[in-house]
Amino acid sequence: MEMKSIAGLVPESRKYTFILTALVIGSFISIYQSVSLNVSLPGFMDIFDTDLTTVQWLMTGFTLVTGLIAPLCGYLGNRFGTRELFLFSVAGLIISSLLCAFAWNIGSLIVFRVVQGVFCGTIQPVTLMIIYQMLPEHKRSMALGLWSASSVLGPALAPTISGWLQSWNWPMIFLIMIPFGVIAWIFGWLSLEKRTDYQKSAFDGIGMIGIVFGSLALLVLFSNLYQWGILSGKSVICLIIGIFFLSHFIWRELRMKEPLLELRLFTNKTFVLSLITSLILISSLFTGIYFIPLYLLEVHQMTPTEVGILLLPPALSMAVATTVSAKYYERVGPRPLILIGTLFLVIATWEFSRLTVDSTPGFVMLWMTFRYIGLGLSMTSTINAGMSAVPSNLSGDASSLINWARQVTGAMSIGIFTSFFYTRMDFYGSVDGLSPEIYVKGLNDVFILATILTCLSIPFSLLLNGRLGYKKRSEWAKR
Repeated sequence: MEMKSIAGLVPESRKYTFILTALVIGSFISIYQSVSLNVSLPGFMDIFDTDLTTVQWLMTGFTLVTGLIAPLCGYLGNRFGTRELFLFSVAGLIISSLLCAFAWNIGSLIVFRVVQGVFCGTIQPVTLMIIYQMLPEHKRSMALGLWSASSVLGPALAPTISGWLQSWNWPMIFLIMIPFGVIAWIFGWLSLEKRTDYQKSAFDGIGMIGIVFGSLALLVLFSNLYQWGILSGKSVICLIIGIFFLSHFIWRELRMKEPLLELRLFTNKTFVLSLITSLILISSLFTGIYFIPLYLLEVHQMTPTEVGILLLPPALSMAVATTVSAKYYERVGPRPLILIGTLFLVIATWEFSRLTVDSTPGFVMLWMTFRYIGLGLSMTSTINAGMSAVPSNLSGDASSLINWARQVTGAMSIGIFTSFFYTRMDFYGSVDGLSPEIYVKGLNDVFILATILTCLSIPFSLLLNGRLGYKKRSEWAKR
């Protein structure tokens, strides 16, 4: 892969630091903006004098767009260059954040949030591409650990920061990250190398229609699964549409000389095992992110800011665990780290199946810390194993597939677990009547199911090696 530096503006000894700074900050601000409104939606009802259904489109529209753009990032990176895509995305995020801050009504804010979602949806995949395209192999594990840590700190800090800023001056929710975005853009412009061997392949418009409409149907389905019901007409129609378009996309791409997304990656055993394991872990992650705050808000009547502060230490522990995982990855490989992390995760998830109305916030903090340590050890190692098994020229497609699958899996997990939660709560309520205990019983069943799901990742991780050398990667790529 041919590259050239930007006029030698950054000394070679500092280039790694500059690149990593740009990637970590870029990843952090994109994740922050993704979750910054999670606890702030009710406040926007009062600010713009509107209803909850309308306000929810600030998150729904954003989530749909980020899920739709993810599978296209591999093509965009190969066609225009990862450096250009990163700089364009960060600049777009800065501008769209400014537009959000100056929105004059709820309609304009929803539109600007959708635009913001386009750029947030590209930053995560492109930063992962850059790690595996521009950094030397011996530095990728630590880079991935820091990248993962920044992705964790975003959701950890966003609820606390945005909850406080909304009560003070709501436009600051969007403005506060702009200086960091400028820093990421400058560091990226100075240090990221410009490719000269762009892959000027033809754009598969029909393939794009297939994956966009297929993804949209599934994301809409999972976002509304509880309200519609699993077997409702709307759910069945969305499922059929999603399966039809995605099946056509797969059929077409496997026959294209220049596919929009390289699906041959699914013939790479290590990559597939890594993807399956990471998606199971993502499902487990979302149960904690969604249901534990619900427990603290509904049962303990804590404020969003208090919840954010309580969950900050566990999130920081996950950030530390990701860096520890990266440090030892080269020494021991992915399998021990994933198994140890999964063990932590299984035990902690099971402990949440024993929640009661009298469980203390300290109990929640303790076992959330164990969960996050487990996720930090296992998630980073899983992604690294899969990406390391892929040649650098296919890292863009691999990154797009991983991020697209994570978006769909995250939406699916929340939809299915939420439906299961309310179904169980309705069952217990019909017997005992509605009470805080009913909430807890429903949550207990959710975490029992999540524990079983997490255990399913163990056999896949046992098969995962991840020590695929350059020669073997090259041989696989030539198949």
